[in-house]
Amino acid sequence: SWSAEYTIAKNVIDETKEEKMAEVGAKLEKGLDFVGLTAVEDRLQDGVPEAISTIKAMGIRLWVLTGDKTETAVDIARSCRLFTDATTMAYAVQAADAQDAEDKLLKAHVMLERKTDTGLVLDGQMLLHALPNPECRKIIYDLGVVSRSCICARLSPLQKLELVKLVREQNKLSITLAVGDGANDVPMIQGAHVGIAIRGKEGTQAVQASDISISYFRFLVPLLLCHGRRAYRRVALFLNYYLYKNVALLMCDIIWMFQDKFRARIAFPEYLSIGFNVLYSAWHILFVLGFDEDVTDEVACSRPSLYEPGPRRELFNLKLFTRWILVGILQGSMAWVIPFALVGTTEYNKFEPGPFWVCSTTAFTAINLIVCFKLMLYSQSMLAISCWLPTAGGLLWF
Repeated sequence: SWSAEYTIAKNVIDETKEEKMAEVGAKLEKGLDFVGLTAVEDRLQDGVPEAISTIKAMGIRLWVLTGDKTETAVDIARSCRLFTDATTMAYAVQAADAQDAEDKLLKAHVMLERKTDTGLVLDGQMLLHALPNPECRKIIYDLGVVSRSCICARLSPLQKLELVKLVREQNKLSITLAVGDGANDVPMIQGAHVGIAIRGKEGTQAVQASDISISYFRFLVPLLLCHGRRAYRRVALFLNYYLYKNVALLMCDIIWMFQDKFRARIAFPEYLSIGFNVLYSAWHILFVLGFDEDVTDEVACSRPSLYEPGPRRELFNLKLFTRWILVGILQGSMAWVIPFALVGTTEYNKFEPGPFWVCSTTAFTAINLIVCFKLMLYSQSMLAISCWLPTAGGLLWF
């Protein structure tokens, strides 16, 4: 029977599978009478054009990787404001071979360079010849940099993954984010730094493979401008502050090591050293960062420019981190040297109170005050109770 033949064709595991399935299918599609046709509406979700405009204003470059025809993909791009009437368009499609692909890519690059609002259109046939060529890969990345938006049509799931890998390969500092809703987007989602899935009627494969799942595309705006931006600020401050305060405390031990001629005697009572990261300075960072808020969500979503410090790495970089460490070295050294300079003795007696332990606890208190107040200065909500109450409580140890 026809069903048995079709099952056999489906179970073929070599490259002739599609051909055999088409041959068996053709046997059935004979003598058919045209009755009518139906259409499935494939419309945009609410808020997609506004979300794309906001994301473009945030300085993020958008690449739409789709399996649709080129004409359909471009029409959708215009309807969702990815391309506008003022956009300078460049097409690099239907390449015959690698040389033709390189020529068309170079021509597109000439059209788009030194322009502001630019758009690029590629297709699967172009990438089939361009991706294996190292020179073409470099040109594709350069085109992605000079264009604000890009449409890649007629792509297979593997080609979507290859484009993500291309960006990561050409720029090691780039951060890629992939958004998809179906099983054909899974390789792309898993290949990007951050994978986001949109829950819908395409199944749950994308959701299961993603880092984050959302219900509507427009939720991408608060995800980036509120949660993502705020998370970057918190993580950056946490890393800088946590290492800074430990360096400040460590400087006291280093200076005392030289003063004591390397006799391996402690600079602070054990309960103070142990409690520094557990009680005296740990609670502050948790409360400050947990409740810190520079602007409200409504303001953040209406000001896309607030997102720009993240991609520019303004809050965590080598220069800023070095500054934090140097400040920790200076402040920790001063906190230890000044009390001993005033008292004028380093006489050490582990079993009896004396001038050394007065200076030691004074230095420890000074370091706690310094690091806590420095954290308050970097807080976006300095007057909030979540900022000053942990600091005031932490200083009650003495």
